[in-house]
Amino acid sequence: MSEESSIRVGCIGSVAWVRIDGAATHNNAGSIRQFLQECLRRGWTKFVIDLNHCRGIDSTFIGMLYRHAVRLDDEFGGKGLLEVINAGERNERSIRKLGLDRLIQMDPEGLRWRREQDLVRENLAMQDSCIPLSKLEHTQMVLDAHEALVQANEENESRFCDVIDFLKQDLEAQTADN
Repeated sequence: MSEESSIRVGCIGSVAWVRIDGAATHNNAGSIRQFLQECLRRGWTKFVIDLNHCRGIDSTFIGMLYRHAVRLDDEFGGKGLLEVINAGERNERSIRKLGLDRLIQMDPEGLRWRREQDLVRENLAMQDSCIPLSKLEHTQMVLDAHEALVQANEENESRFCDVIDFLKQDLEAQTADN
């Protein structure tokens, strides 16, 4: 999967939007997570992730979205929203296969947001003011995302147990070096 991508973000009305063109991976999940957390801190509780031009998603990206959906559910008792639109068959299948569609709403065709999409496309800004993650922060984020996948669906444990073990060992090595 090519790593080149662009991220456009913005808050239109009561909804925070993220549009990913290219790949949604561990390389850009940190910046998207920062945007989502900042919006949540400022009071937004509705989030739409537009994957119309997204070529593929990895497990870290999916786990990061799921962790955000759990936080919304915990803090706002079901009054928050995280919806993925225009995911395409492959990306939607990846999210559903991991069992995450319980908290992440899916609108494969973007029908629910059809009217807003044109306005949003014209008003989203390129996200370029993100503070880069250190190697340690990146490893922690990837670990957290994969632990979220296992918490979401016990069947994911067999899929990601080796990744989680590796990341824990990597974190131990990184913290031992400091």
